[in-house]
Amino acid sequence: MPTLRNRRLEQLLGGAIDETLTYAQVKGLIPHTAEGPDLDFKRDTYTSSDRDRKALCTDVAALANANGGILVLGMDEDEQGRAATDTGVVISDDERRRLRQTVVGNIQPTPTFDILPIEDPDRPGTGFLVIWVARSATAPHAYVAQNKSMLYPKRIGTETAWLSESEVAEAYRARFAGFASRIEEAARIEADFVQRLAPDELFVVVTLVPDLPGSATINSAALKAFQMRNASCEVGAFGIPVGKFHRSTVRRRCLVGTASLERSKPYSRLACELHETGSGVFGCAKIESRPDVKDLKVKLADNLWLTLTIGTGLNLLARHARDQAAAGGLATVRTTIWPVTSEVPVSLVSNVGWRNEPVGGELVSEPPVAETVADIDDLSAGGAGLAAATHRLASELFQAFGAAEAEGVTPEGAIRLPYWHQGWHAEISRWAGSSGVEVLREANA
Repeated sequence: MPTLRNRRLEQLLGGAIDETLTYAQVKGLIPHTAEGPDLDFKRDTYTSSDRDRKALCTDVAALANANGGILVLGMDEDEQGRAATDTGVVISDDERRRLRQTVVGNIQPTPTFDILPIEDPDRPGTGFLVIWVARSATAPHAYVAQNKSMLYPKRIGTETAWLSESEVAEAYRARFAGFASRIEEAARIEADFVQRLAPDELFVVVTLVPDLPGSATINSAALKAFQMRNASCEVGAFGIPVGKFHRSTVRRRCLVGTASLERSKPYSRLACELHETGSGVFGCAKIESRPDVKDLKVKLADNLWLTLTIGTGLNLLARHARDQAAAGGLATVRTTIWPVTSEVPVSLVSNVGWRNEPVGGELVSEPPVAETVADIDDLSAGGAGLAAATHRLASELFQAFGAAEAEGVTPEGAIRLPYWHQGWHAEISRWAGSSGVEVLREANA
């Protein structure tokens, strides 16, 4: 379930803005909490009239074009704009569906938002509808009127203003410049990280940069918590563990985990660097397959381990962005294989049937790169969204080797079980069952 991360609102409500939010928490805004740039109270819900359809879409788009926030339906306000009375509204599934369809059908592009039903324990079926809207990297968002004209609202203070033509043009320039800068930032973080990897090992490297940076605290308490997490569990994906960080430390503005206990030496086997902005980079050397021929001048990358470690990196980095840096929405993600040179090229192989069976048949003599955009909450949840993003990135790398796609996962986020090692089937099936992920048991499904 997606979550709005907004420290000010979380402090006002006394908790996260997600399905755990209670009626008492929202009612607790009475009587001292006033409306603000990220908070708006509405006594009634939005009806199906043309006027209210425009009002709903304007209010949602205005928050998305500013810094995000919440609309609390069922809360009346006083003359000073402070929460005053919990009047309540109908919170049925049909009502939420109607509001959601109105937003999706009339705002372009659709912002990241959700509608939370908060039931009054004394009035079943009635309560608050909390519409949260994330700050957006795809702004500007337009309300598309019935005559197909596009209007661009923005919340400024407690009021809504309409962007001028020049302001809209500037917002579009900022959107495209921001996307380009995130791609550049991912490449920069990756290039800095690979300098610290053991050059004699073959790594898959995964990098994530949130569209909207967060803010994690790097201090003694954060390091201790990081050490405890690393000591208590392995990292992995799809129910299969990849390894454990045995040493936890810090670099400038980031937490560092590595499988090697040796200080002042290159990272070996497994490593990550988690930045205070919510960005991060992960490297794993488990992809390398041992060759059958001694002194083979080609390195071998196992296709399943490549897929698995990409999923592991995406999940690990997204959880840092969401849980430690309070970043949400979309992220630019990138993956590569390192080191790859013309002197020691890399071949993709499979070990499911025959040992080191070639996949694709092409040798790669420079690091292949794959990039995509994915939802941080989907990656953090570790279910179908993670599998789908893994398929996109892994398939793009596979294509550099002449293979059409990563066959272990599908574009929709299902698992093709016959393409995984037999010894992993039980663990993958258990994970899929608990995560709501479809398992395809036919090789050509």
